[in-house]
Amino acid sequence: MKFNWGHALAIAFILFAGYILYFVFRSLGENVELVADDYYAQEVAFQSRIDAKANAHEIGALIMVDQAEEGVRLTFPDDFNNQITEGQVTFFRPSAEDLDRTFPLTLDDHNGIYFPRQLFAAGRYTVTLAWKTEEGEFFVTKEIVI
Repeated sequence: MKFNWGHALAIAFILFAGYILYFVFRSLGENVELVADDYYAQEVAFQSRIDAKANAHEIGALIMVDQAEEGVRLTFPDDFNNQITEGQVTFFRPSAEDLDRTFPLTLDDHNGIYFPRQLFAAGRYTVTLAWKTEEGEFFVTKEIVI
């Protein structure tokens, strides 16, 4: 039997099909994590998030994120009137959901909050601060690399 163009075409098709099947089976093994499990509910409340960002526009630029070998410190401005009724700080790790951390926002006497480095794995985090006062709701995001 002689090798002809029909054989070459069949071999090319088999190799192409194997190539496609390799990527299909490989993609089935990938872990796909959502940013949030309740993203539909968050979408409904998105306008309030936009309003909270607008409220915190001036104050957000003044919030400092300081990193040291011991940990991370978030510092609010000195004239911040420590009247937070409720709030939370979330360290969101885009690459791994199990590394996300959420803490209550309770400021110390120096208008700051401290987080020990042992709580975090090294990498990039998006820090979100959300709080309420008598004046309204506020929301700020900061990017850090620990």
